[in-house]
Amino acid sequence: MVQDNTQQDFGDLRQLFAKAHVVEELKTAWPSSFEVVSEFWRAPFESSHLTPRMKELILLAMHASATALNQDATVRHVERAKQAGATDHDILDVLVSIIGLANHALYFSVPILEEELKAAGREPASLPPVDPEFDKIKENFLEVRGFWNSEREPLARLIPQYFKALTKLGIESWQRGSLTRKERELICIGIDCSVTHTYAPGLRIHMRNAISCGATREEILEVLQLAALLGVETFVAGANALYDGQHREGADS
Repeated sequence: MVQDNTQQDFGDLRQLFAKAHVVEELKTAWPSSFEVVSEFWRAPFESSHLTPRMKELILLAMHASATALNQDATVRHVERAKQAGATDHDILDVLVSIIGLANHALYFSVPILEEELKAAGREPASLPPVDPEFDKIKENFLEVRGFWNSEREPLARLIPQYFKALTKLGIESWQRGSLTRKERELICIGIDCSVTHTYAPGLRIHMRNAISCGATREEILEVLQLAALLGVETFVAGANALYDGQHREGADS
């Protein structure tokens, strides 16, 4: 196992910008803005309840998730996670674990479809029967994940092949991944609390599970602080576009 690299200053905002001159342009244009954003970025990294490795894996999960999908930040946090001691398997574990996030859309969309079909007089006499394997699939998911959400059950009736594939995906990293159960619950908290995907039902489940795995209030609060750092991406991306774009145009002319 690669050891955490605590010598790296992950709280240094300057590392996020495309070129060093972008930072200098920012400091010249509005010195105090760079100072306050730097302080905001650094705050979660000054706390030590989570390791640098865990912080970077959480940030990777939030940036690589379907609701954010920030390619530049994903590349950044893959590299930073490796610098902090994460293995390739750790990173793949995160990437597999967050795929199911996009399925949350079906949890509220399928009931709306059924309501509208009913309103249009096209409600079937009865729902399709439950697949004979349903109880076994549900029991296996409960055993591996420790919870079950009833929103999955209409999917089992209406789109059974999708339901089976989703359930298999939902337990893959939990059975074969390199992260601990507690670490993966913290990852799930990170994506369910983020501004791009505020999903309260999942957040409650994963907080409850993380606490049962031994997570402390301070660790979870640190995850929530890391989620707030998504706001810094607007400052970074905008400054890179404003100043690095100008720099390239000037060099080309």
